[in-house]
Amino acid sequence: MTSVPETKTQVLIVGAGPAGLVMALCLAKCGVKSVIIERQPEINPHPKAHELNTRSLEILASLGISLDELSAEASPKSDGCRIAFCTTINNEFGAIDLLRDIEDPEKYDRYLESDVPYLNISQTEAERYIRLHVAAHPSIDLRLGHEWQSVETQAEGTRSSIKDRSDNRLYQIEADWLIAADGAGSRVRQARGIEMIGPEKIQDFKNAYFELNLREHIERPAKLYWIFEPSAVGTFIAHHIEKRWVYNVPIFEPWERAEDYTDAILAERIKCALGLDDGDGDVEIKSTSVWRMTVQTAERWRDGRVFLVGDAAHRFPPTGGLGMNSGIGDVHNLSWKLAQIIKAGADDSLLDTYEVERKPVAERNAAESFENFERIFDVVKAIGLDPDGAENAARLRGSSWLRLLPRFLQNGLLNTLNRLVRGRIRKALADASQVSKLRATIQDQIPHFDRIGLDLGYVNDSAAVISDGTVMHQTEVTTYRPNCQPGARFPHIWLSPETQSHSSHALLEYGCWTLLEFGDALALFDPAVDLTDRASLQRIHVDQLEVSDAGKRALKDLCEIETSGRILIRPDGHVALRESDSAAGTSDQFAKQLAQLGFELQSAKIQASLN
Repeated sequence: MTSVPETKTQVLIVGAGPAGLVMALCLAKCGVKSVIIERQPEINPHPKAHELNTRSLEILASLGISLDELSAEASPKSDGCRIAFCTTINNEFGAIDLLRDIEDPEKYDRYLESDVPYLNISQTEAERYIRLHVAAHPSIDLRLGHEWQSVETQAEGTRSSIKDRSDNRLYQIEADWLIAADGAGSRVRQARGIEMIGPEKIQDFKNAYFELNLREHIERPAKLYWIFEPSAVGTFIAHHIEKRWVYNVPIFEPWERAEDYTDAILAERIKCALGLDDGDGDVEIKSTSVWRMTVQTAERWRDGRVFLVGDAAHRFPPTGGLGMNSGIGDVHNLSWKLAQIIKAGADDSLLDTYEVERKPVAERNAAESFENFERIFDVVKAIGLDPDGAENAARLRGSSWLRLLPRFLQNGLLNTLNRLVRGRIRKALADASQVSKLRATIQDQIPHFDRIGLDLGYVNDSAAVISDGTVMHQTEVTTYRPNCQPGARFPHIWLSPETQSHSSHALLEYGCWTLLEFGDALALFDPAVDLTDRASLQRIHVDQLEVSDAGKRALKDLCEIETSGRILIRPDGHVALRESDSAAGTSDQFAKQLAQLGFELQSAKIQASLN
């Protein structure tokens, strides 16, 4: 952190969570400077999200953050692929194993360059690694313990008031663009008067963070444990079985309050859910957090020179692990467009495509997350319990008449009810037909965790894409069909399939346009002309790639180009343009198409090569 804050920057980012940090790295990759303001002096050690999906891992890798680096604090793959349904943690009555139970377990090997499709890692730990890269980059100024106060906007830029919390000194930062990456309660969003659309409250929760090595205690490792023991109903999130755990419980107002769940009560419930005896030692609660589940999307994601990203733009249930990952996708989409404006002089309208492309993705992710949350109650019903049972128990515990009874009678009544619930569970698990139904219901939860289509299959549809007439199909959650239609993520294939090496993704670089040319498409250009004069564009003729003939054919088949043609891939790895017979087109037409996409060909040298 600099001792004397600068007063001018290209982009000011408010919030140093994953979205804000990744945005700064994306901008830096494009040659754009930024300042990040974060009110907290340190990373909050209380874990939040716990999974990086396959697209986020690809994005981070493109920014220099390797899988090996992140894996140091992540769960082993065998832990991260299992989700368990239990009474107490070692009394498992059902599970999902994503290496075995999904319909096509090999799909991740076919469609991904990495052999790790998702990473079970605490957001706090992921942030630590990302911050190391941010702190090391000369184009990024990270200011911790600095709080955003307000903003004035003009046609040419923004002026924000910032408070240095170490001495309460106020100062100003002028920025061409302001990014609100300041979370669900975004002060920037509120200051701009942007409303959130959707239900504000679905359910309140309280969770407790504790640190224990339970590797030897737990019989069947998993990353999630849904606990059905009536005296300890909740969910364990194993951020790392040997290090970090979170226990999550619902709060049913007005019959109970968050403060009713003291550390002592939470520790007692945790021991019960873990199946630990009194002699097994204490559980030390490191921290607690109260949070509210909502399904909301901001009414608009742009307000002039102010943009919302991540949780500031959308909030949805954690069931599916889509929140942090959606935020990373947001900034990956927005950053190159800002760079195109700042560095290449593209028209400002390009920035409108950010909301057009990302909002439908967020809305679908929100809908799927909420459906995942509701689907969990099918397991409750399948085991013979009332889906409203936990709320009814809270209503009983909070009733005025119960509190009039002596404490021993209160405890006796509640213990009796818990025994009745345990009896129902035992009866269900002793009934072969009900067990069969229960296991089928648990398998119905697979889309909650197996989301390759949701993560990779979305297709952008905006002015930043030129359609080739291909009909855009909504992808299924668990199924991904790689294709190169405009708007789709350019897929991974091995260009040397014999040795499974040379990924097609190695042809791409974030911040750089990539023009793949096939057949006679090369005739449109003078090969000696440098097309990187105004904006970064690399030309690759497939015939000249140093890969096997089988790899070249596979790439041609993937792009669905028979003889000659070209595919233009945006700096974020999504296809912008596909022409299967580009040799028949003219250079003027191609120049107009590039200009439509925000690629302004203002260099005389480039224009000459197109005429």
